[in-house]
Amino acid sequence: MHGRVKERTSEEKERIRLAAEAEKVKQYCKDVDVVISHVQDHGPDRQTLKLTQIVLDTNPEYYTMWNLRRQALEKLQDEIPKSEMDNMYYEELKFIEHAISLNTKCYWTWHHRKWIVQRLAHLTDWQREVKLCTKLLNLDLRNFHCWSYRRFVASHANESLSQQFDYTTTKIEQNFSNYSAWHQRSALLLEIEKDDHALLNALQNELELVRQAVYTEPNDQSPWIYHRWLMAQCKGVLTRLGRPPHELAQQELSHIKELLSIEPEAKWPLLTTATMMIDVDRSTYASEIKDILTTLKKVDPARQEYYKFLETKV
Repeated sequence: MHGRVKERTSEEKERIRLAAEAEKVKQYCKDVDVVISHVQDHGPDRQTLKLTQIVLDTNPEYYTMWNLRRQALEKLQDEIPKSEMDNMYYEELKFIEHAISLNTKCYWTWHHRKWIVQRLAHLTDWQREVKLCTKLLNLDLRNFHCWSYRRFVASHANESLSQQFDYTTTKIEQNFSNYSAWHQRSALLLEIEKDDHALLNALQNELELVRQAVYTEPNDQSPWIYHRWLMAQCKGVLTRLGRPPHELAQQELSHIKELLSIEPEAKWPLLTTATMMIDVDRSTYASEIKDILTTLKKVDPARQEYYKFLETKV
């Protein structure tokens, strides 16, 4: 109709989008070429920091750019006063935070931040680093890059292993589907409990926590994978203490069967039951294991070949 702005069709919008994307790629390639040319002619220097920042603003995954920044900073450290160098490191931390906001799960960004705070050493505000991790983990509970960095900075911030362990509890209680928190928990537990008797008690407490998690969401793999690790640790500890490990396994099987009476087709409790029965006494449980694997092939057909492989173990 007259007086109305013509709306672009979806094809026209897509054509415009692709053209804009192509222009961005073209500019990005030019920016990369400028960095490489500059470093070849002048070596890594102060200008390198400015040029690589332009590239990393577009693509923080380009690890060569982070390497060039480190080389430039190392060179500058031998050329300028320490106070000025420290200020440059602080500015670098600010830039890294910006890069993290662009991509929170980039290996190279987190590696570079770890390198910078180590260069600052006693000048690093370790408590602030812990708070940064807390902020980011509130946004993404399962960011394993951030979890790993948090363990590193927490030790420098004089946060005890027990405090770190308590933090994993908080995050798990917020969301049981947090594989990274479960993983951190496994690493911390073995550092905290060095005595086998104390470790066994802690492991049994962990099994209770896992039961709460799997009853909340039986099909969530995170607590089940942690459960598998717990059972392996329990077996090792009980063996070292000269106690039969199968008694605890039988108790766990009983708990899982109770869950299966409510959720008979839940994949993870079925799979856990089958693998535990194979480990405990495959001959005695042979018929039951085969029935479970038959059910698994129906409820999880994408992994039929794996279940067929398990059948060969019976």
